[in-house]
Amino acid sequence: MVERGVNPNDVTFVGVLHGCSHSGLVDEGLGFLNSMLEKHGVEPEAKHYTCVVDMYCRVGRLDEAHKLAKSIHVENPAEGALLWGTLLSASRLHGRVDIAQEASRRLIESNQQVAGAYVTLSNACASTGEWEIAHGLRSQMKQAGVVKDPGCSWVEIRDSTFVFHAGDLSFERGEDVLRLLRELEGRMKERGYAGGSLGLVFFEVEQEAKEEIVSLHSERLALAFALIVIPKGITIRVMKNLRMCKDCHEAFKAISGIVERDFIVRDVNRFHHFRDGSCSCGDFW
Repeated sequence: MVERGVNPNDVTFVGVLHGCSHSGLVDEGLGFLNSMLEKHGVEPEAKHYTCVVDMYCRVGRLDEAHKLAKSIHVENPAEGALLWGTLLSASRLHGRVDIAQEASRRLIESNQQVAGAYVTLSNACASTGEWEIAHGLRSQMKQAGVVKDPGCSWVEIRDSTFVFHAGDLSFERGEDVLRLLRELEGRMKERGYAGGSLGLVFFEVEQEAKEEIVSLHSERLALAFALIVIPKGITIRVMKNLRMCKDCHEAFKAISGIVERDFIVRDVNRFHHFRDGSCSCGDFW
């Protein structure tokens, strides 16, 4: 754009910073942020700084992300929810309960993403062994009447859509799906895969209080069903209404190499193309 004399605007830089975030290009992203006003006369806004917070979070630099988030003045509640929601999700993934608590408090006080804030903070506490706090938060949710929509995944085969929920094997060929998942898990372990804890969603849906098993997350059920039903040679496409958890992401990479098939997953953040044991996102999503 610059070479052709086209002036970048605020939207341009959202795209650039978002791209740097999802590619792990922190130094490059900071360079673009600093060039906005100096070189292009574009004043950085909350949405640009939120991209930088996300950028820091994705490479594990949570202290810098937290410091930046606290310094940003946000007037729009929706933009504030995006900022603190980003930090909340990252703090859970990295086990930073201290940051998760502040991010959750800000979301709840602003009446933004309340259900998600409770659930994510519960997960963060549970992942670090703080079970009393986690169960207390669950009780607070019930008392306040806060209900979170359950996560689900689906595949489209011919003219039909098949929807899957975590831990629910009541669908057609459910037993076949469970057998295949167990077989695949065994083959993954032979290759050194040690899943089962990363990304475990403890309180995502009511049934998972009993089914706290990562291997029964909805995207894995959808994948196993598709592997059974869709002939080899055809790319499998799975959709999910939430962010794909880290453990399932690792599992999909491993399975793509084991069965020698391509999978495309569209979660709430982006497309993932799994092939030969790797993903197109480069593990940034």
